Amino acid sequence: MQEFKATHPIELIEALMTHVGYATRTRARNALKRGEVLVNGQVASKGSDVLEPGAQVSILSKEEMAKRSRTGGAQAKKERTSASPALLRAPFPVVYEDDNVFVYEKPVGWVCASPNPNVKSTYTAVKAYLEAKSEERIDVHFVNKLPREASGLLVVAKSMEWRQHLQTHWNSFAKGMYVMVQGHLPADDELFLRPENGDPYALPYRTMRATNMHTLLKFKAGYEVIKDMLPALRRDDCLLIGVGKTAPDPIKRGGIHLFALALKGPNEEVINVKTRVPNEFLKLVRGGSAPKPGPRRDMDERPAKKGGRPSRPRPDRGASMHPSSDTRKKKR
Repeated sequence: MQEFKATHPIELIEALMTHVGYATRTRARNALKRGEVLVNGQVASKGSDVLEPGAQVSILSKEEMAKRSRTGGAQAKKERTSASPALLRAPFPVVYEDDNVFVYEKPVGWVCASPNPNVKSTYTAVKAYLEAKSEERIDVHFVNKLPREASGLLVVAKSMEWRQHLQTHWNSFAKGMYVMVQGHLPADDELFLRPENGDPYALPYRTMRATNMHTLLKFKAGYEVIKDMLPALRRDDCLLIGVGKTAPDPIKRGGIHLFALALKGPNEEVINVKTRVPNEFLKLVRGGSAPKPGPRRDMDERPAKKGGRPSRPRPDRGASMHPSSDTRKKKR
């Protein structure tokens, strides 16, 4: 008998191909049809079932199959028709679900989708869970994505109509994101972003907590601003942790968490969802405090590109760029 334990949520058929060595999905499915695969001691028959971490998978040998057929045929049939609790629990924390959408919290270390069956993806895990729960094939359409190093809210539409609507209006929906940086910024101020194909703009943030090394920030924005945020942070002598090859990585993950979404459906259905601050973020700023905000900077007070020094305020257009004659006389 071959045995292994699932270390992360994964489709049963993918686990069989990875850990047992079935060369094709067809061979893995045939093993399931023959009743050779047990999950937590019960016969499993659906390759799309999602294994929970810690689920025990056993592959019966020919001798063990023959013994079961002689001594426990009725029991084996009963086990085959019963559902294992390990296969029906959601693979990720479910934040919201109705007939149209499924919103869950993606953990760090997962990609949204991958053509490689050996790579754990939220798409296969969520699809398998929803189909196992409904006992029929359903449509699963991802609305937004997050990279492997980030965590936060992911939205799945259960129809193409909802997917198209949500993606079309995505930029108009309110969002909230926690960002963990190494370094310090003025409390409750603004970052000045300079998009490659757009005008510079100010992005307000709230300083949640800061220690002598790290700062936890809260933005009313989504992951789409991260690309423009990185150079803005560097201009302020700050680094987004865990993002990039040279970035500091004190908690072995990226400092990005999409914690809030305010969605509207095709018929003005309102869906507001939130999650908490990741525990890794809270531990990193434990013992810190929320600094008191000062006067906000304007665009002329932001750091220069080199050296991190504030640029000089621009003179009034009506003022002279040269010292007056009276000033010259005094200097002499």
